[in-house]
Amino acid sequence: MVIVPKYMLDTNICIYLMKNTPPSIVKKFSECFVGEVVMSAITWAELQRGLNVHQSAATFQKLSSLIKILPFDDKAGEVFGKIMQTGKHKANFDTLIASHAISLNLILVSNNEKDFTDFDLTVENWTTM
Repeated sequence: MVIVPKYMLDTNICIYLMKNTPPSIVKKFSECFVGEVVMSAITWAELQRGLNVHQSAATFQKLSSLIKILPFDDKAGEVFGKIMQTGKHKANFDTLIASHAISLNLILVSNNEKDFTDFDLTVENWTTM
């Protein structure tokens, strides 16, 4: 059985997961196969930047060992370029992460859905399910 990614975690949900383990998220993860939940290399970089501020290194390493990190590739770059050409978005981490999820046709998991309302992608908040 080939497992393909289905969900991409946003940075804020990763930080939330390192601090909390609510039943709703545990349940959602239990419904997924290993490999269906991934994170962008952009999320990885953003987490690295705030490592000493937001969470312990051990907790971060545990999360990153469980979630595959996908490289931000040329297809994601093309989507980012098209989004930026519309003039509607700022060049920031959220736009890069949204571009990556769109390029792979993945559902973005975030507990800040409002950050992604202007993008053409599906967003789920596992903290409220």
